Amino acid sequence: MIEFKKDLIYEQLKRQILDRTFFPGMRLPNEKILARRLNVGQVTLRSALARLEAEKLVERIPGRGTFVSETTQNRTFLLILPDGAETLESPSRYIAEGLSAAAEKHSIIIERCPASLLMSFSDEECQTMKERYRISGIILESGHARIDPALSVQVKKFALPVVIPHGLPGDAEQTGFLVLRTDERNAFADGLNTLKSYGHRRIAFLRLHLPTENLTSIRGFTEEELLEFYRANNFDDDRELLATVRNSQLEIDAVVKKWLSSPAPPTAVICHSDRIAMRVMRTLKELNIPVPQQLSVMGYSNYPGSQLMTPALTTIDIHFAECGRIAIEQLMNSSRWFYPGKIPDEILTPYELITRESISVPRQR
Repeated sequence: MIEFKKDLIYEQLKRQILDRTFFPGMRLPNEKILARRLNVGQVTLRSALARLEAEKLVERIPGRGTFVSETTQNRTFLLILPDGAETLESPSRYIAEGLSAAAEKHSIIIERCPASLLMSFSDEECQTMKERYRISGIILESGHARIDPALSVQVKKFALPVVIPHGLPGDAEQTGFLVLRTDERNAFADGLNTLKSYGHRRIAFLRLHLPTENLTSIRGFTEEELLEFYRANNFDDDRELLATVRNSQLEIDAVVKKWLSSPAPPTAVICHSDRIAMRVMRTLKELNIPVPQQLSVMGYSNYPGSQLMTPALTTIDIHFAECGRIAIEQLMNSSRWFYPGKIPDEILTPYELITRESISVPRQR
């Protein structure tokens, strides 16, 4: 993303205000002097000041000058990110976007730190960082993986409220932190029931092998629980319809071809994620299998690009950006839940099933 000079000046001044370099009530130098100090034109400076005024960080009084707002609050949150957080397939990337938008709205500074770097800090370095940057809360983004107990110990040294914005069942008890998570079991069941409403009974599931997650869980179900759910809802409870693959197009190709060549192929497949579903659709395209006429496909997570597929991919939207927004708001109101003796909480975040063109009524065989 291209950053214009007015945006850079805005960010610089905002940080100085929130860090108390420019303290509440302080009168800023006149525009001519301030523009010269910042090495920008007065038009650029005025654009940045107008944005700060819109956020109520400064007040411009005609004939008197520009003053730092008396109501300015100093909030800085530390965002701890897993390695690989910027990859397209990582939920951390999209959660961070929601965090940034909410932080800007509330004039909060987000300091980012990779988990591996945080683990290298000494106790003294952690304390120095906390004091220097006036950190008042921590967002521990796990990438939807189990959190290393050693990382939990390191984070607890800050003695600050901590929110996990997209966690797993059991994270609250394991870490003692506030956990936001999707009710994956209900979300996945809603996806299956949507396929049922279209008339599908023979539904395959393609799960991604993730070493960082519990392989006994299929979006909130154990394999036996999922087969029991199939039986209770009149789906075909065939174990051959459940498959696990690594993030490999070749493995996905092999599983899909095996399903399609069986005496009773599935009429629909629901996937661990949109990325897997997209690869399934690529396989089907190469095999000249029409979607959804011959095989309906459903994803999970609503990753960018799923709506651009032909046909557009039906998916379960986890609202990653909303997870980020809720995390910020929970930290802003941490006095309600962060105090000695408080049992860690879980908050279920919203999800939404988005029906697009990749599912339809199954073709009669």
